[in-house]
Amino acid sequence: MHFGEDFLHYIWKYRLFNQKNLHTINGQHVEILQTGIHNLNAGPDFENSRIRIEETVWAGNIEIHIRSSDWFKHNHQKDPAYNSVVLHVVYINDKEITRQNGTTVPQICISHLIPDNILNNYENLITGLNWIPCENQIQKVDDFIVKSWLSRILIERLEAKSLIFQELLLEFKGSWDDSFYVMLARNFGFKTNALPFELLARSLPQQILSKHKNNALQIEALIFGQAGFLEQRQTEDYPLLLKKEYQFLKAKYGLKPVEYYTWKYMRLRPANFPGIRLAQFAALILKSNHLFSKIIEVKNVNLIKNMFLSLSINVYWETHYRFNFKSEKSDKQIGDQSINNILINTVAVSLFAYGQQTGQQKYTDRAIELLENIPTENNKIVNKFIEIGLKPDKSNFSQGLLQLKNSYCDLKKCLFCGIGINLLKG
Repeated sequence: MHFGEDFLHYIWKYRLFNQKNLHTINGQHVEILQTGIHNLNAGPDFENSRIRIEETVWAGNIEIHIRSSDWFKHNHQKDPAYNSVVLHVVYINDKEITRQNGTTVPQICISHLIPDNILNNYENLITGLNWIPCENQIQKVDDFIVKSWLSRILIERLEAKSLIFQELLLEFKGSWDDSFYVMLARNFGFKTNALPFELLARSLPQQILSKHKNNALQIEALIFGQAGFLEQRQTEDYPLLLKKEYQFLKAKYGLKPVEYYTWKYMRLRPANFPGIRLAQFAALILKSNHLFSKIIEVKNVNLIKNMFLSLSINVYWETHYRFNFKSEKSDKQIGDQSINNILINTVAVSLFAYGQQTGQQKYTDRAIELLENIPTENNKIVNKFIEIGLKPDKSNFSQGLLQLKNSYCDLKKCLFCGIGINLLKG
């Protein structure tokens, strides 16, 4: 069976080996008093450990390798940082080792001390070809353990997503409103049109939109004009009116529109066509300019969703999905699923980032509370987890599942996963 040092770290950390009558390779009796703190940075693997060898208690660090000779392979014998190692834990003993100061390091070999069931459980997880390593076992894990782990890695996911917001903050010199505006625009395009929506927001500062917030025609002209839609030939009254208005505003502010060809229509349902999304975006700007300032003032997370409801979308779009092409009349309000997507991927992330950056936990708590009030997403990964027996009822758990799949299951990091650890212990 093949495994790496991570597996031995796991065995040591959770004491998953027979510790009765433990001896060094030289026959000295060993008692483990404290395994130590797992060090994920440079230096010995476990710090602040305490062991007893014969009658002497040693406080220091523990180093773990597959083979004793790996100590020399990693040049620890030349590194004074490893003079503090009081015990070397190995799976295969093939060499006596020394510290940089010339003293010998006590060693224990644990290959015969690890229970077969733990070795078998690990092999089944790591060598399997299932959708996730524990696909056939995850149902055995207590629901409390699963949900506790998902809650923990939800924070990981929010922290990772917050980095994008922090980069925007640097770019926009600390402006939360401008950073949120760009992030929101990108989310309005979803995956297919995220880039052109972001380019649109970057080319059309909120300061310009604010000057026209009471004029729907001018806001719509600025949005569609900067999106490059009004550079095309128009034949109907409404787009012609927008084009005329935009020509004036374009000259006034020295605007340069996004190239129209960057917008994608392939594989999109008509309700998600760029024109509809732009109309909705314009209506949202009209309803709530400088939206982030308003969001952080709302204490009831259920009221945040109301900001995206009942938008005043121009009546033209009731009978159109694209300029100059008439269609049957239909409602063009943002659907619940789209609103939830924006709340999950923009609003919650922004609130979390704001709470972290300002040191105000009430905002990070509000971000999580918001996710706890949004139904679980409908996507391939979440649906597959449901198929194998999990039941995420809200988006805080479904977001945790996305983090689980992408950052743990796909990388087979079972030894770092609360669910995997539970299964390995058997």
